[in-house]
Amino acid sequence: MSAADTTSLNKTRAIRAAADALVDAVAERAARTPREAAEAAYYPGHRLGSVAAIEAEIVRRRTAETGAQPAAA
Repeated sequence: MSAADTTSLNKTRAIRAAADALVDAVAERAARTPREAAEAAYYPGHRLGSVAAIEAEIVRRRTAETGAQPAAA
């Protein structure tokens, strides 16, 4: 195996590992409740201003992604 083949193989493995890590992170984030995700995302100065506002945005986005109708209050 040449040096170029080894470099290409290492690059392919690195890309695959990065993709696997991204898939795992997305799945972990999706498993959180909207409140948990909002609490994890909040920091002082966040553009949405509060955990409640972040939570509402997360619910809005998840609803839009699934095409589901929001629950009646």
